[in-house]
Amino acid sequence: MKLSIIIPLYNKEKYIDRCLKSLLAQDLSSNEYEIIIIDDGSKDSGGLIAQDYSEQYSNIHVFLQENRGVSATRNRGIEIARGKYVYLMDADDYLARTTLGNLLNICESNNLEILGFNTTYTENGNLTRSSTEDPKNLSVKVADGVRFIGESSYRNEAWWYVIEREFLLNSGIKFIEGRLLEDAIFTASLFLKSKRIAKVDYDIHRFVKVQNSIQTSTNTKHLHKFIHDLVFAIEEIDGMINNLDSSHEYYQKVVRDFRKKQQSFVFTLFIKVFRHPFFSLKELGKILKKLKGLNVYPINLETGGIGNKKSRFIYSMTFVPVFNSRNLLFLCLNIKRLVGH
Repeated sequence: MKLSIIIPLYNKEKYIDRCLKSLLAQDLSSNEYEIIIIDDGSKDSGGLIAQDYSEQYSNIHVFLQENRGVSATRNRGIEIARGKYVYLMDADDYLARTTLGNLLNICESNNLEILGFNTTYTENGNLTRSSTEDPKNLSVKVADGVRFIGESSYRNEAWWYVIEREFLLNSGIKFIEGRLLEDAIFTASLFLKSKRIAKVDYDIHRFVKVQNSIQTSTNTKHLHKFIHDLVFAIEEIDGMINNLDSSHEYYQKVVRDFRKKQQSFVFTLFIKVFRHPFFSLKELGKILKKLKGLNVYPINLETGGIGNKKSRFIYSMTFVPVFNSRNLLFLCLNIKRLVGH
């Protein structure tokens, strides 16, 4: 079997039908790939929809479990998978038709451990065809993971990549369970282990922005967890930096790239703190001390990672001066709480 597509399913009844239809419209025979759906304790009818598909198609398999979170669900899917390659997909997204066969041919002909590709953002879900005219003649530049990170503006999310399962298992890398931002740690850690990774200019994935996502949630409990998981991710990236081979020709570029990601997480952390109406200032003080010890605070705009060219100037005049002054930061938070949120 060539490919295992792993889909964690939790309350996605509005989207799972479209996702599965796109996966059944691929240039692969049913015995060449499997679709593994793990219902992570859904409270809607998404699991029933998936079960109905599994009864109609022999390569669709549905597994049930109590809610454990996306990381544990993905880890279980990787263990269950039988394909040479695995693809970790979200249930609310979908793929362009007849693209996976070409993608796997690129993986196999170049003996790749990881292959990245392109995505298109859509709101209406009508983009069913790939815009890539001749995928068979795509340029493939194979590199080791450090060089890949140094040369490309890689993306964190796991759904950007097809991964060789044996390489993944041998790496010992898993999604960290119970944490948000799990993709950022997983993908970077995996890249650093890879000797053969590439990205092709192939339009395959469709990202659908949905309401009430993890990134946009304003639930107080969620915000509190998000803040601490941002700190955890910053620490994990620091560990990656410390373990890099300083003799590698792309060492400095990778360090700069990782520092940019840390800065973007620090900036996001402060935004989340301002959205949290009751976050303890004493707790925040401890976080600031930890960030300072990691050399990621105060924010250094020259490091990059915050906004685009236009927004960066606005942030440098407004948010960053507040964030970078402990006294001003605490004053603004107290004023916000006094006037209401």
